[in-house]
Amino acid sequence: MDAALHLEAWVSAELYRLLLVFCRVSAALLLLPGLGESQVPARIRILAGLLIALCVAPLAGSAAPPPAAWGVAFAVVMEVAAGAFLGTLSRLLLSALQTAGQIIGQCIGVSNAFAFGVGMDNSAVLGAAIYAACLVVLFAVDGHHSGFRALADSYQLIPLGQPLPAAAAARNMSEAMTTAFRLAMQLSMPFLFLSVLFNVALAGINRAMPAMPVFMIGAPALLMAGLYLLGAVSPTLVDETVGAYGSVFLLAR
Repeated sequence: MDAALHLEAWVSAELYRLLLVFCRVSAALLLLPGLGESQVPARIRILAGLLIALCVAPLAGSAAPPPAAWGVAFAVVMEVAAGAFLGTLSRLLLSALQTAGQIIGQCIGVSNAFAFGVGMDNSAVLGAAIYAACLVVLFAVDGHHSGFRALADSYQLIPLGQPLPAAAAARNMSEAMTTAFRLAMQLSMPFLFLSVLFNVALAGINRAMPAMPVFMIGAPALLMAGLYLLGAVSPTLVDETVGAYGSVFLLAR
Protein backbone atom coordinates (compact mmCIF):
# COMPACT_ATOMS: atom_id res chain seq x y z
CA MET A 1 0.00 0.00 0.00
CA ASP A 2 2.84 2.42 0.86
CA ALA A 3 4.56 1.68 -2.45
CA ALA A 4 1.32 2.38 -4.30
CA LEU A 5 0.97 5.68 -2.51
CA HIS A 6 4.56 6.64 -3.28
CA LEU A 7 4.09 5.70 -6.93
CA GLU A 8 0.91 7.78 -7.13
CA ALA A 9 2.68 10.82 -5.66
CA TRP A 10 5.60 10.40 -8.05
CA VAL A 11 3.33 10.14 -11.10
CA SER A 12 1.38 13.23 -9.98
CA ALA A 13 4.59 15.22 -9.52
CA GLU A 14 5.92 14.17 -12.95
CA LEU A 15 2.67 15.02 -14.69
CA TYR A 16 2.55 18.39 -12.93
CA ARG A 17 6.11 19.18 -14.05
CA LEU A 18 5.32 18.10 -17.61
CA LEU A 19 2.22 20.33 -17.61
CA LEU A 20 4.23 23.38 -16.56
CA VAL A 21 6.98 22.68 -19.09
CA PHE A 22 4.40 22.21 -21.84
CA CYS A 23 2.82 25.57 -20.97
CA ARG A 24 6.15 27.38 -21.34
CA VAL A 25 7.13 25.54 -24.52
CA SER A 26 3.75 25.91 -26.23
CA ALA A 27 3.59 29.63 -25.41
CA ALA A 28 7.04 30.10 -26.95
CA LEU A 29 6.13 28.08 -30.04
CA LEU A 30 3.23 30.42 -30.73
CA LEU A 31 5.77 33.19 -31.37
CA LEU A 32 9.00 31.50 -32.45
CA PRO A 33 9.76 32.00 -36.16
CA GLY A 34 8.78 29.06 -38.33
CA LEU A 35 6.58 27.08 -35.97
CA GLY A 36 4.77 30.19 -34.82
CA GLU A 37 3.50 31.20 -38.26
CA SER A 38 -0.22 31.23 -38.96
CA GLN A 39 0.18 28.69 -41.77
CA VAL A 40 1.35 25.95 -39.37
CA PRO A 41 -1.66 23.84 -38.27
CA ALA A 42 -2.54 23.89 -34.57
CA ARG A 43 -2.20 20.09 -34.42
CA ILE A 44 1.43 20.31 -35.54
CA ARG A 45 2.14 22.97 -32.92
CA ILE A 46 0.60 20.90 -30.15
CA LEU A 47 2.51 17.75 -31.14
CA ALA A 48 5.77 19.70 -31.47
CA GLY A 49 5.20 21.37 -28.10
CA LEU A 50 4.48 18.04 -26.41
CA LEU A 51 7.55 16.42 -27.95
CA ILE A 52 9.83 19.30 -26.93
CA ALA A 53 8.29 19.34 -23.45
CA LEU A 54 9.07 15.64 -23.00
CA CYS A 55 12.70 16.34 -23.92
CA VAL A 56 13.05 19.48 -21.80
CA ALA A 57 11.17 18.28 -18.69
CA PRO A 58 14.20 16.47 -17.14
CA LEU A 59 16.13 19.77 -17.35
CA ALA A 60 13.42 21.77 -15.57
CA GLY A 61 14.43 20.73 -12.07
CA SER A 62 13.13 18.13 -9.66
CA ALA A 63 9.46 17.27 -9.72
CA ALA A 64 7.39 18.58 -6.81
CA PRO A 65 3.90 17.53 -5.70
CA PRO A 66 1.21 19.74 -7.23
CA PRO A 67 -0.09 22.47 -4.90
CA ALA A 68 -3.68 23.56 -4.45
CA ALA A 69 -5.81 24.74 -7.37
CA TRP A 70 -4.83 28.40 -7.01
CA GLY A 71 -1.17 27.46 -6.81
CA VAL A 72 -1.45 25.42 -10.02
CA ALA A 73 -3.23 28.30 -11.80
CA PHE A 74 -0.53 30.76 -10.69
CA ALA A 75 2.27 28.46 -11.85
CA VAL A 76 0.59 27.93 -15.25
CA VAL A 77 0.22 31.69 -15.77
CA MET A 78 3.88 32.26 -14.85
CA GLU A 79 5.03 29.56 -17.26
CA VAL A 80 2.95 30.99 -20.10
CA ALA A 81 4.42 34.43 -19.39
CA ALA A 82 7.97 33.03 -19.45
CA GLY A 83 7.39 31.24 -22.76
CA ALA A 84 5.75 34.30 -24.31
CA PHE A 85 8.71 36.42 -23.20
CA LEU A 86 11.23 34.14 -24.94
CA GLY A 87 9.11 33.93 -28.08
CA THR A 88 8.64 37.70 -28.19
CA LEU A 89 12.40 38.26 -28.12
CA SER A 90 12.84 36.26 -31.32
CA ARG A 91 9.74 37.69 -32.95
CA LEU A 92 10.90 41.26 -32.29
CA LEU A 93 14.20 40.60 -34.03
CA LEU A 94 12.70 39.10 -37.18
CA SER A 95 10.12 41.88 -37.33
CA ALA A 96 13.08 44.05 -38.33
CA LEU A 97 12.97 42.30 -41.72
CA GLN A 98 9.40 43.38 -42.36
CA THR A 99 10.22 46.92 -41.23
CA ALA A 100 13.25 46.99 -43.51
CA GLY A 101 11.15 45.61 -46.36
CA GLN A 102 8.60 48.38 -45.89
CA ILE A 103 11.34 51.04 -45.92
CA ILE A 104 13.00 49.49 -48.97
CA GLY A 105 9.67 49.36 -50.79
CA GLN A 106 9.06 53.04 -50.09
CA CYS A 107 12.55 53.93 -51.29
CA ILE A 108 12.28 52.15 -54.65
CA GLY A 109 8.59 52.75 -55.31
CA VAL A 110 6.83 49.43 -54.56
CA SER A 111 5.50 50.22 -51.09
CA ASN A 112 1.89 49.83 -52.25
CA ALA A 113 2.37 46.18 -53.25
CA PHE A 114 1.21 44.05 -50.34
CA ALA A 115 1.12 40.28 -50.08
CA PHE A 116 -0.02 37.67 -47.60
CA GLY A 117 3.38 36.27 -46.72
CA VAL A 118 4.53 33.69 -44.19
CA GLY A 119 4.39 36.19 -41.34
CA MET A 120 1.52 36.80 -38.94
CA ASP A 121 0.00 39.58 -41.02
CA ASN A 122 0.09 41.23 -44.40
CA SER A 123 3.31 43.04 -45.21
CA ALA A 124 5.05 44.69 -48.10
CA VAL A 125 5.92 42.18 -50.77
CA LEU A 126 9.65 42.82 -50.36
CA GLY A 127 9.46 42.32 -46.60
CA ALA A 128 7.49 39.09 -47.06
CA ALA A 129 10.03 37.78 -49.59
CA ILE A 130 13.04 38.60 -47.39
CA TYR A 131 11.29 37.13 -44.34
CA ALA A 132 10.57 33.89 -46.20
CA ALA A 133 14.17 33.66 -47.38
CA CYS A 134 15.42 34.24 -43.84
CA LEU A 135 13.19 31.45 -42.49
CA VAL A 136 14.49 29.03 -45.12
CA VAL A 137 18.10 29.85 -44.27
CA LEU A 138 17.36 29.73 -40.54
CA PHE A 139 16.06 26.18 -40.74
CA ALA A 140 18.72 25.12 -43.26
CA VAL A 141 21.56 26.05 -40.87
CA ASP A 142 19.69 24.73 -37.78
CA GLY A 143 19.31 28.24 -36.45
CA HIS A 144 15.97 27.33 -34.87
CA HIS A 145 17.93 25.21 -32.41
CA SER A 146 18.89 28.47 -30.69
CA GLY A 147 15.29 28.94 -29.61
CA PHE A 148 15.00 25.38 -28.34
CA ARG A 149 18.31 25.70 -26.49
CA ALA A 150 17.11 28.94 -24.92
CA LEU A 151 13.98 27.17 -23.72
CA ALA A 152 16.06 24.46 -22.09
CA ASP A 153 18.45 26.99 -20.51
CA SER A 154 15.66 29.29 -19.32
CA TYR A 155 14.96 27.10 -16.29
CA GLN A 156 18.32 28.10 -14.84
CA LEU A 157 17.22 31.74 -14.90
CA ILE A 158 13.46 31.38 -14.35
CA PRO A 159 12.70 28.39 -12.10
CA LEU A 160 9.66 26.28 -12.78
CA GLY A 161 6.47 28.05 -11.76
CA GLN A 162 8.26 31.24 -10.61
CA PRO A 163 7.51 34.76 -11.93
CA LEU A 164 9.73 36.61 -14.36
CA PRO A 165 12.24 39.02 -12.83
CA ALA A 166 10.49 42.25 -13.83
CA ALA A 167 13.55 44.49 -14.03
CA ALA A 168 15.64 42.04 -16.06
CA ALA A 169 12.72 41.20 -18.36
CA ALA A 170 12.01 44.87 -19.08
CA ARG A 171 15.70 45.55 -19.74
CA ASN A 172 16.02 42.59 -22.09
CA MET A 173 12.87 43.54 -23.95
CA SER A 174 14.03 47.13 -24.44
CA GLU A 175 17.44 45.91 -25.64
CA ALA A 176 15.76 43.54 -28.10
CA MET A 177 13.60 46.36 -29.46
CA THR A 178 16.68 48.56 -29.81
CA THR A 179 18.53 45.79 -31.64
CA ALA A 180 15.59 45.19 -33.97
CA PHE A 181 15.25 48.89 -34.84
CA ARG A 182 18.98 49.27 -35.40
CA LEU A 183 19.03 46.17 -37.60
CA ALA A 184 16.10 47.43 -39.67
CA MET A 185 17.82 50.75 -40.25
CA GLN A 186 21.13 49.09 -41.12
CA LEU A 187 19.47 46.74 -43.61
CA SER A 188 17.61 49.55 -45.36
CA MET A 189 20.39 52.17 -45.25
CA PRO A 190 21.77 51.46 -48.79
CA PHE A 191 18.31 51.99 -50.24
CA LEU A 192 17.83 55.20 -48.29
CA PHE A 193 21.07 56.54 -49.76
CA LEU A 194 20.00 55.41 -53.23
CA SER A 195 16.65 57.14 -52.88
CA VAL A 196 18.18 60.39 -51.65
CA LEU A 197 20.83 60.51 -54.39
CA PHE A 198 18.33 59.57 -57.10
CA ASN A 199 15.81 62.20 -56.04
CA VAL A 200 18.52 64.87 -55.81
CA ALA A 201 19.59 63.95 -59.35
CA LEU A 202 15.99 64.12 -60.58
CA ALA A 203 15.55 67.50 -58.92
CA GLY A 204 18.62 68.79 -60.75
CA ILE A 205 17.39 67.42 -64.08
CA ASN A 206 13.95 68.93 -63.54
CA ARG A 207 15.53 72.26 -62.70
CA ALA A 208 17.62 72.20 -65.86
CA MET A 209 14.85 70.89 -68.15
CA PRO A 210 11.41 71.77 -66.73
CA ALA A 211 9.56 70.36 -69.75
CA MET A 212 10.93 66.84 -69.29
CA PRO A 213 8.50 64.35 -67.59
CA VAL A 214 10.94 63.53 -64.83
CA PHE A 215 8.62 61.28 -62.84
CA MET A 216 7.70 59.06 -65.79
CA ILE A 217 11.38 58.57 -66.58
CA GLY A 218 12.74 58.47 -63.04
CA ALA A 219 10.30 56.04 -61.43
CA PRO A 220 11.14 53.05 -63.67
CA ALA A 221 14.83 53.85 -63.44
CA LEU A 222 14.66 54.02 -59.63
CA LEU A 223 12.79 50.71 -59.53
CA MET A 224 15.34 48.98 -61.76
CA ALA A 225 18.27 50.37 -59.75
CA GLY A 226 16.58 49.39 -56.48
CA LEU A 227 15.87 45.84 -57.60
CA TYR A 228 19.45 45.46 -58.83
CA LEU A 229 20.75 46.70 -55.47
CA LEU A 230 18.34 44.38 -53.65
CA GLY A 231 19.65 41.39 -55.59
CA ALA A 232 23.21 42.38 -54.72
CA VAL A 233 22.67 42.87 -50.98
CA SER A 234 20.00 40.22 -50.26
CA PRO A 235 22.54 37.56 -49.17
CA THR A 236 24.02 40.06 -46.73
CA LEU A 237 20.57 40.97 -45.41
CA VAL A 238 19.73 37.35 -44.66
CA ASP A 239 23.17 36.58 -43.25
CA GLU A 240 23.10 39.54 -40.85
CA THR A 241 19.59 38.69 -39.67
CA VAL A 242 20.37 35.02 -39.03
CA GLY A 243 23.53 36.00 -37.16
CA ALA A 244 21.61 38.47 -35.00
CA TYR A 245 18.92 35.86 -34.32
CA GLY A 246 21.54 33.45 -33.02
CA SER A 247 22.69 36.00 -30.44
CA VAL A 248 19.36 37.55 -29.42
CA PHE A 249 18.76 34.94 -26.70
CA LEU A 250 22.05 35.91 -25.07
CA LEU A 251 20.25 39.06 -23.92
CA ALA A 252 18.24 36.98 -21.49
CA ARG A 253 21.35 35.64 -19.71
